[in-house]
Amino acid sequence: MYEMHAGPDKSGGTLVWHVMAKQADLTLCGQKRFAGVEASDAQQAGHCTSCMALFTELMTSAQQ
Repeated sequence: MYEMHAGPDKSGGTLVWHVMAKQADLTLCGQKRFAGVEASDAQQAGHCTSCMALFTELMTSAQQ
């Protein structure tokens, strides 16, 4: 199972949603778990393209 967590992108500037396996310490793109992101800030956040690409691969390979 996977979860979405808001945090900075790889450059550390823009807030984006990352994908993490439940009870993991790293996002799919390799960043550490984030703490303390304000919900109001996360509402407008985009998605981490690296996490989303890896998640798509995982879901596609699971269906085969």
